[in-house]
Amino acid sequence: MSRGRKFEKWEKAHYLDGVKETPLFETPANWKGKRGRVDIRIDIPENNQVVVIEIKASDWDKMKPHRVRPNALRHVRQVWRYIEAYVSPREVIPALVYPSTPKTPGRKEEIEAILDEHSIAAVWRDEYEEDS
Repeated sequence: MSRGRKFEKWEKAHYLDGVKETPLFETPANWKGKRGRVDIRIDIPENNQVVVIEIKASDWDKMKPHRVRPNALRHVRQVWRYIEAYVSPREVIPALVYPSTPKTPGRKEEIEAILDEHSIAAVWRDEYEEDS
């Protein structure tokens, strides 16, 4: 099993506990004739919201500096296709989950700034696990 599949399987298993609403996995999303599958979708009917979570196993430290922005923007485009599929009439809360914080100085801040420009939260799983 690939590194990405292992991380995705682990991440999804952790959404079964502690979440009030039932998470939906690999739910189809269709937008402008394009098909995709949202890794995790959580509908929150009482707030008219939907949480869209995309899981990525990117190793940002192995990436050449000039590839960081294009790769982050590729993730942004994918998430925004899902946002567009779910946005009306609900509010969409998007997030990208990565396994670990980059160790390369400034890389985490660069990625978070790119995602923040597009209103997408970055979750670094290793930081979350340290806090719990």
